Amino acid sequence: MAVTIYDEPQKYSPSGNPLVFTFSSDETAQDNFSFIVEVYVEGSLHSTHQVFRQFNTLSKFDCSGILSSTLESPLIVDGSLTTTYDSAINEYYIKVYEKYGATPTIQASATSSTVNAFNGSLRHPEWIDFDYLEYNADTNNATSPILFLSNFPRARRYYCGLEERIFLGILCDDTGMNIRVRLYNSSGSQIATDLTSVTLSQLIVFDASPSTIIANTTITSGDFDSCAYYTVQARPTGGGANVGASEEFRIDIDLECKRYATNRLHWLNKFGVWDSFTFTLVSVTSSSVDSFGYSREKGVWNGTSYTYPLYQGESVQYAKRSKDQLVLNSDWIKEDVQQWLVRSLLESPIVYLEQSNGFEPVNINNSTYQFKQKRKDGLIQEQITIDRTYSFTSQLN
Repeated sequence: MAVTIYDEPQKYSPSGNPLVFTFSSDETAQDNFSFIVEVYVEGSLHSTHQVFRQFNTLSKFDCSGILSSTLESPLIVDGSLTTTYDSAINEYYIKVYEKYGATPTIQASATSSTVNAFNGSLRHPEWIDFDYLEYNADTNNATSPILFLSNFPRARRYYCGLEERIFLGILCDDTGMNIRVRLYNSSGSQIATDLTSVTLSQLIVFDASPSTIIANTTITSGDFDSCAYYTVQARPTGGGANVGASEEFRIDIDLECKRYATNRLHWLNKFGVWDSFTFTLVSVTSSSVDSFGYSREKGVWNGTSYTYPLYQGESVQYAKRSKDQLVLNSDWIKEDVQQWLVRSLLESPIVYLEQSNGFEPVNINNSTYQFKQKRKDGLIQEQITIDRTYSFTSQLN
């Protein structure tokens, strides 16, 4: 009488991909045999499942549907420099029982390790090669470089205006971390730096916006006025610049004079945190208007006569409803930036348009995209059509 658990998901895995445990029993030849699988999320029993033998003495169970339903990734805009993204990550484990007999009863059991699922969903080729250690800032992690949770091409410049917002996410399997921010001028000389200690772990979101850095560190607005770019690095507690630390992620200050009003989008990327991009060329606003009306008989009674005045219409509209649309155009961009942009943005389920007074949810209207190539397409830019999610209904006539 024994249950053995063989395969388990990685310690940190995206919940939108398979989270498969495999297990076996040495009693599968018994009458009415089955496995009973209990799934525990954040230490509490979530659900119980009956699983039958699938291959020889083996079976498997996928927890992805369960974990996905327990996770969400809200946009953190409260001005905090760092946030434990606990709504987007949960611990879980399974307990597997064997059940058999003429009157089936529960017998031996085995318990898996406790692992974590975060609110991500990778394409299949990326998922089968996924290694959480590449994104885990930990003094015990020898992997290098440790990356922030974004597929933005690192060889290109990631822009953010002084009044715009930008977010970075990272895993941390340590007891906490230090956030190192360094500012540089146009000649590459460091002009300011700050090291902020935080006792956070697991999945951490860093608001790397200039305004948030100014409000929460010793770095000043005067420092940013002289800044051409800045870098962000996550260092696990107890480690230095080269012990389990992340890449120094570079963010360029967008100081270019703009001919048109800009529009910055933030969207949930495939790691369950947030990517951003500003569309700087001319944008076009349009609206679709739906009319609601009825037809009535021509003419009106006027005393003892039935007259046909010009003002008395036959077709009457009693209300209108309009929905707005916005066409955004990027500046000229490199082909790897365009490929990152369309795949990450158009496949995202949640997109926000940054406004001066907050973040407006919008829907991307593009239904297809293609990876553009300079040798075929020449200069590359991207056009995105978004539907505003708020409609306008007129007063009744």
